[in-house]
Amino acid sequence: MDSAVILAAGTGSRAWPYTGVRRKAALPVANVPIARRMALDLLANGIADIVVVVDREGQPVRHVLADLDGVRFVETPSNRGPVDAALHGLAAVAGDRVLLCLGDIVVSRGTVRALIDGHRASKTEATVLAAETPRGLTASCTTVDVAPDGAVREIWGGGEEGHLRFGGMAVARTTLLARYLERDPGIMPNVHVGAMPPLEGDTAFAFEMMRRDGLAVNAVMAPGFLVDVDKPWHIVQANRLAAREAVEALESTLIEEGAHIDDSADIAPNAKLWLGRGAHIGKHCRIDGSVILGAGARVTCGAILSPGVLMGANARCEEYGKIGDGSVIGPDSVVGHCAEFNGVMFDTVYLYHYCCITALIGTHVDIGAATVCGTWRFDDGIRTHTVQGRRETPECYGSYTFIGDYCRTGVNAMFMPGVKVGYYSCVGGGAIVYDDVPERTLLIPRQEHVLKPWGPEKYGW
Repeated sequence: MDSAVILAAGTGSRAWPYTGVRRKAALPVANVPIARRMALDLLANGIADIVVVVDREGQPVRHVLADLDGVRFVETPSNRGPVDAALHGLAAVAGDRVLLCLGDIVVSRGTVRALIDGHRASKTEATVLAAETPRGLTASCTTVDVAPDGAVREIWGGGEEGHLRFGGMAVARTTLLARYLERDPGIMPNVHVGAMPPLEGDTAFAFEMMRRDGLAVNAVMAPGFLVDVDKPWHIVQANRLAAREAVEALESTLIEEGAHIDDSADIAPNAKLWLGRGAHIGKHCRIDGSVILGAGARVTCGAILSPGVLMGANARCEEYGKIGDGSVIGPDSVVGHCAEFNGVMFDTVYLYHYCCITALIGTHVDIGAATVCGTWRFDDGIRTHTVQGRRETPECYGSYTFIGDYCRTGVNAMFMPGVKVGYYSCVGGGAIVYDDVPERTLLIPRQEHVLKPWGPEKYGW
């Protein structure tokens, strides 16, 4: 394989409130930005020419990739969708064959290798990545109908349970792919009667046109998980799956230079630990299963880590704090003083003093003491979310609280299941939040005080 193109120019507005200060491709997954994860996989598989397509607001994507040798950037002058971005990227690649990748796809380790090997073995004109269609995700998928021998029989817009979906990655000759993308009609025309496709091109339709012209197009199944990060709950899903894969890959305990585990720490039998350089597990802490601690991370003073936790560099869990199963803790974040956290937090998040949080929390968020996130409704249902005017019930993690970047709460705030808080916002102390909070908003609860006479004259003897 000669070259790769990563499409990272999309605004990712459906992932609000996490794309107001960054492009979606720069979102962290297991503490590594999505685009960087993909670029590192491509480089590890011998693809040394990687073109990343960004738009005029793509500096966050450049920031997470610019230090990698072999990565170049192309700026699309007008963000007209993935087909236009792909054409700009293909015009800049040097290789005869190219791996095209959507910039919001998170895949299991080994997926890039499987796609490359599958294409070479098939000896077809093009090969697409396919994956299972999860229940409830059909509305936002592109379907790939695959024969038992791996040949693609049809590609159409909209998902269907029982069929595979397009996995956002494909391999073809550079000139061939560019020729078919040039023919794109600007909409996915191959849909069921009555369907309403969005008014933008779909890169997958190029491979359907190839098939219609009699060219052989093959499909390779994704060997592990695949998440198309489209909505906030997909960020949670991608993080949890990537963290689980990393922890399950541990074959034995690894203690790097300067790391230390206190003799009084209670480590679960058969737990495998990876402690990065200078990481520390202190006195009377409890580790209930295999975990990963980044460089300088600290677990001290009776803190509890559940199985599968992944902590970033210099993160801390201290003073009887507890982190739940499979949670991802960003670098420089703190869970302390009896706080409990379950979910995913980005870097530099602070939780103290009896918080009980189940959430996806953006960067640089300060959670006030005793703040609580509800997770179960009285009817045991999942909250219906509104995404760009469309109502939908998430297929996973829909009852999480979603707090955007650079936010804070006052003490004793309470969030109902599924509430989203926009970036640059503040929720005042004592607020009970039932509905989404827009970005750049201060929410202050309105109280009514009732004053009545009081004292020994009335209540004494």
